[in-house]
Amino acid sequence: MQIRKGEKRIVFIFPKMHFAVKLPIIHLFLAIKFGYAKTGRWNHLKKYLGYPMEAMGGFKWFLFRGLSSNWNEICFYLKTRNLFLQPTYFSFFGLLNIQRCDDPCELKSHDLWAQLRELTEGRVSEDEHHFDNPDNFCFRDKKLRMIDYGSKRSHGVLLKYSEKIMGSFDPEYCWEDQKKELEKKGL
Repeated sequence: MQIRKGEKRIVFIFPKMHFAVKLPIIHLFLAIKFGYAKTGRWNHLKKYLGYPMEAMGGFKWFLFRGLSSNWNEICFYLKTRNLFLQPTYFSFFGLLNIQRCDDPCELKSHDLWAQLRELTEGRVSEDEHHFDNPDNFCFRDKKLRMIDYGSKRSHGVLLKYSEKIMGSFDPEYCWEDQKKELEKKGL
């Protein structure tokens, strides 16, 4: 078993059994601490509690980001059954997700980013956090698959470009080699 901790979730990986369990990280102490520090007085806490979940440093942001990511993953996968996504088999209301696990992506971040940027006509910039990290991808049947797709910002890119990425992604791609090739062509 391996354990990986991200910004929003902690993941327990069982590589031999080909599944991972994703649990949300809930920062209750930080939510209360920052709520008091931001407001200065407890009577202003109501305003702090009203910030939307996307507001960085807000009460809901500290508590529900991981839960929301888990829920977004199961809903998006069930809605699309997109082959580029690692299947999310089960979710207990976002408190626990069970997802397929395959061979880790061992590409360098800049090689992955450069190729995804080319294949999506730059649209991966809409969600850099999820598309520039090799830990968010894996390989199954020698095809790139996405593991972390809990952000709604990535869904538009996935809907439009996932087939192109699966069909054209080169695991041997090297940005430095590509750059030299372009220089030779005078581009």
